[in-house]
Amino acid sequence: MTRIAKLLGAAAIALGAGCGGSSSPNVNGSTQISATTDADKMSLCNWFAGLSGGYGSAPTCSMAVITAPPSEAECVSSFPDCAVPVSTFEACVRTIVAAQNTCTQASIAMAESDPNCATVGQAGCFN
Repeated sequence: MTRIAKLLGAAAIALGAGCGGSSSPNVNGSTQISATTDADKMSLCNWFAGLSGGYGSAPTCSMAVITAPPSEAECVSSFPDCAVPVSTFEACVRTIVAAQNTCTQASIAMAESDPNCATVGQAGCFN
């Protein structure tokens, strides 16, 4: 899941406090990540940054598997190119952020074995 960390930053899904953490990105859930436009990527990056405490924030969990992106520009330029729907990617990110907010070995392990995250990982989104 390293790519997502790079992508979405430094605690990208590291989660926690943030602006817009409960809302969804304004991107059609059936769109493949590989088919997202720059505007879609910007929306997804801003959504993720909100979940993870803002651009450039450090993870609050020492076991964090994804981190907040350093900036919107870097997030958009390094966004994953994988064949999964935005809705599956979003569900995985939410799962990881929730696990990181709980910050227990068990919650992280459950997130890593989540079916949406398995699909996202197998598609290479986090490479």
